[in-house]
Amino acid sequence: MAAVMTSQADIPASATGGIGGPSTVRPQPSARARFRPSREAEARLLLLIDAFSRKGGDQVRYLEGRVKLAKLDFLLRYPRHLRRVLLAQGARPDQVEGIDPDEAPLDARMMRYRYGPWDPSYYAVLGSLIGRGLVEVTPLAGKGFGYRTSETGARLASDLRGDSSFTHINLRLRLLRRYLDKSGNTLKNYLYDLPEIADATWHEDLT
Repeated sequence: MAAVMTSQADIPASATGGIGGPSTVRPQPSARARFRPSREAEARLLLLIDAFSRKGGDQVRYLEGRVKLAKLDFLLRYPRHLRRVLLAQGARPDQVEGIDPDEAPLDARMMRYRYGPWDPSYYAVLGSLIGRGLVEVTPLAGKGFGYRTSETGARLASDLRGDSSFTHINLRLRLLRRYLDKSGNTLKNYLYDLPEIADATWHEDLT
């Protein structure tokens, strides 16, 4: 397919907003822009899918379904909610001390939808990653579609993990994989314990 991202240098700083670095206040995108893929979102979802589809040996593993992907991405993007859910699921305070609860959410804010947090750009972002051969998708019985990084995508994810700009993202992904590798429905129930989500109306931006 077309050329793919090969390093953090391929992702403009203006698009990433310094992923993993100091938090910044980002202007909210227009309604039309919310449906477009960004380099920041592509890099983040590639790392997320890779973290949940890597397995030792020749075993094949997939991140199961868009519901699970969206819930994990919400926690990845919203550090204060991630910290609360991790502590509730058994993580020790010293393990989450690197997660700043006052850090602003990464990328644009997500909205409340039928099954909890959702981002309208997912279709475009996933389509971009799949179209460029970085992510593979397959139907899973009873679980919708499964996502995993291709060989090319896994190499790129490895390069991104080695970039210091993604240090905080990588910490969060390790904790997500250890404590929150649950079904999409289980993760949805965890998030509905958060008043900011349970009390939000449909299409409301989540804080």
